[in-house]
Amino acid sequence: MSLITFLTRVHFADGVLEDALPEALLRVSSTRPLLLTDGDAVMPRILERVHDALPPQCTHADFPQLDDATASGRLAAASDLIKLGGCDSIVCIGGKTVMDFGRLLAARQDRASRPAIITVPTSVASVGLGPVHMPGLQVELSQWRQPALPAAILCDPTMTLGTPKETLAAHGFKALVNCVEAFLATAYNPPADGIALEGMRRSALYLERAVQGDNDLDAHRELLAVALNAGLAAQKGFGGAEALARATQDEGLGAGSHGWFYPAVVPPVLAFNAPAVGGRYELISKAMALPGTIAVADGLSAMGRRLGLPERLASLELNDDQVESVARRAAADPANLTNPRHATHKDYRDLLRQAM
Repeated sequence: MSLITFLTRVHFADGVLEDALPEALLRVSSTRPLLLTDGDAVMPRILERVHDALPPQCTHADFPQLDDATASGRLAAASDLIKLGGCDSIVCIGGKTVMDFGRLLAARQDRASRPAIITVPTSVASVGLGPVHMPGLQVELSQWRQPALPAAILCDPTMTLGTPKETLAAHGFKALVNCVEAFLATAYNPPADGIALEGMRRSALYLERAVQGDNDLDAHRELLAVALNAGLAAQKGFGGAEALARATQDEGLGAGSHGWFYPAVVPPVLAFNAPAVGGRYELISKAMALPGTIAVADGLSAMGRRLGLPERLASLELNDDQVESVARRAAADPANLTNPRHATHKDYRDLLRQAM
């Protein structure tokens, strides 16, 4: 079992769940975990493994079927379950929505009795690090205490097997672009820069292989490592592509992960940011081993196309009011604060139209 102690405790290995979950619960003195899960098609198989891995002295409560559309409205019910059930830890099993929900849920509890968080990522989109984002709760987010980091992250690549190829493509592309934007973000953090570049290198080698393969465990392992890199590098912040993709999803447009929107929004955002990034695009190109004649935006667009992700947002058929609303959401998104070049809602309106 590989233990990484950087920001928090990360257990990373194939089949690590069965060894690491009891250790993590013991370390935070938890005997009554609350298990949060999403509606992933493979969740029943995963949850069976989690139940089998719980120590004999543990009893647990389940809070299942979290999704992007309804998660924000279920925080009060989950808080009640924590109090009524005496839950002393939160185990987040699933993708980014579950991770963000668990971190917000813990932040809402009294500090003296705040449960520890353990994350078990089942997708390559998020491991439970980085900014928390939940549609409908951005005002409340600014008023609450900063969501805590997980006490432990259990990165078991076998948990990501069985992910539908189109979902794997969107989630993997999201992790890649998060590494790109973290590297370009305005904060000064050389260690995060190195982590982000390494995430890009791994993505270039393994993202397409994972999507094209049949549960290629080696490729899934590398993509989960990219998600970890993206989460660690996210301490710098993200940028305009994240802001615009999230705003489009928050407007209720399209379906699935906002990773679907990245191939369309990345090229105009990178072109907009070009005057403010110095020689950083060349370093990204080198990390991804792009041919010298291929611009970073073109290389990312070509990869998205090979992955089967949409190149344009034209299918959303946005009207003028929706374009304006998405642009204002993007300008207000925290990711915009660390974009390399200041972007107003008018800039985002233009960028969105270029992506359509």
